[in-house]
Amino acid sequence: MFYKLQDKPPMGITTLSVLQWMIVTVSSSVAVPLMIGDMYGLQADEIGKLMQQTMFYIGLASLLQVWIGHRYPMIEGPAGLWWGIFIILAQLGTSMGLPPQEIGQSFQVGMILAGLLFFIFGLLGWIGKLQKWFTPLVSGTYMILLAVSLCSNILTGMLGIGFQHSKEVQPGVAIVSIGIVALVVFIMRTKRFSSFAVLFGMVGGWIVYALLGWTEPVRPTEQLFSWPSIFFWGPPRWDWGVVLTSMLTGFVLLTNLMTSLSVMGKATDTVPTEKQYNRGGIFTGVSHFLSGLSGVVGMIPLSLAAAVIQTTKMASRLPFVIAMLGMMLIGLIPTVAHFLAALPTPVAYAAMFISYTQLLGFGLKDYVNLKMDERTIIVGGSSLLVGIGVMFVPAVAWKQLPALVSFLFGNGLLLGVIVCLVLEHIVFRKKEDSVEKDGQAA
Repeated sequence: MFYKLQDKPPMGITTLSVLQWMIVTVSSSVAVPLMIGDMYGLQADEIGKLMQQTMFYIGLASLLQVWIGHRYPMIEGPAGLWWGIFIILAQLGTSMGLPPQEIGQSFQVGMILAGLLFFIFGLLGWIGKLQKWFTPLVSGTYMILLAVSLCSNILTGMLGIGFQHSKEVQPGVAIVSIGIVALVVFIMRTKRFSSFAVLFGMVGGWIVYALLGWTEPVRPTEQLFSWPSIFFWGPPRWDWGVVLTSMLTGFVLLTNLMTSLSVMGKATDTVPTEKQYNRGGIFTGVSHFLSGLSGVVGMIPLSLAAAVIQTTKMASRLPFVIAMLGMMLIGLIPTVAHFLAALPTPVAYAAMFISYTQLLGFGLKDYVNLKMDERTIIVGGSSLLVGIGVMFVPAVAWKQLPALVSFLFGNGLLLGVIVCLVLEHIVFRKKEDSVEKDGQAA
């Protein structure tokens, strides 16, 4: 390690590190508001505003964590689980006749409640104790179902369906999407630039679209400077289905918090303390509360930061703090946000395709580490078949049921995980002694 957490690198090295942190942060986050805007039918100005909100609150949440939270230089970025849920619920809501905006209003409430969950559990030191509910079987089921539920939207976007109001596959867009995915894979295989694979994919794809005349002009803005607003989607709205999904996602992300801090500890040659875990939980709660208040996708510590530190051998907090202040500044300048919002959505889908595969990979890894006995096959198989099967049932088939019931049974992800939790911890509950033996063996 060239520079440890508390070190202050020379001015030139600090400047380069600041630029790198900002590039990595933007590249890992810019696609999310674009895809959300595409799914929710937002206008270009609205997507620009959502982009501005996202950049500002990423900077603020990350700054709070490195300053008084877990104190690691770790990006608080949009959680893959959260924006995946955002997209899935938009589909379900639309099929049930709910305007996408109402889903967004309900999501704001869900993220605020999830933030309170993190905050309280961190304050009481319960984060580690709750992990036992989300065994590898439960978390693996969640990840697999999430990846399966997202695959239709991903490929639809990459094929150009919906791009520039097209209802059919656009062969040219599809070919360019394949090229972007190939470029991202190629760069990922080069150690020196692997951290910037998604960024290169987005920039390269954007250039190709510009040369082919497929890009929209960057919309001018009259404001040079504007503060982020609250409740982007409108006044908060209670919806039991969205709230239950949000709380369940919050529980799953508790595990993500633990693993992210553990990975960062290895990258920085330190061992996270119990206080760091709990402080990290508290301020992940704060970042979720800010996400709900502003209407952006819920944020969590991204393990990507550990990969950046391992590659650059630069763990110093100073460049990271300056970079996050820079992110907040970007979020205050509408012109920059509108420029980023001009990125074509098929490019964003294609550049992030490999990132989507990681969600499925995490779930498969959890399953691979399990002993495939009769109990595991029954619990995992039943949960996956129920979850995936429900995804193929037309949403209109549930319309005659009460709203909460229709939302629950129409959401294959939520229903599959609930089935897994019930089978794992109630119906086929392991005896305490066998659980302890499994833990010792691991």
